[in-house]
Amino acid sequence: MSEPIADYDNPWKEALQAYFDSFLQFYFPQVHTLIDWNQTPKSLDTELQQIVGAAESGKRIADKLFQVWLCGGNETWVLIHP
Repeated sequence: MSEPIADYDNPWKEALQAYFDSFLQFYFPQVHTLIDWNQTPKSLDTELQQIVGAAESGKRIADKLFQVWLCGGNETWVLIHP
């Protein structure tokens, strides 16, 4: 009987979604200060799947992509790759 495959991807993504602000503040404080936290970051899971879908066919992806706005008003994307 084969071992069930552990699902670490979804809990990681859920934690990152819930604590994205704190995660960046702790691990990447310089990046954190550039972001306008008055605007809520948007998770771009669908867009990330479209970007890497063909290359990662059949594989789960632990990466997380967020759309954020910088203090100067510009939009940018932040990719978290564990």
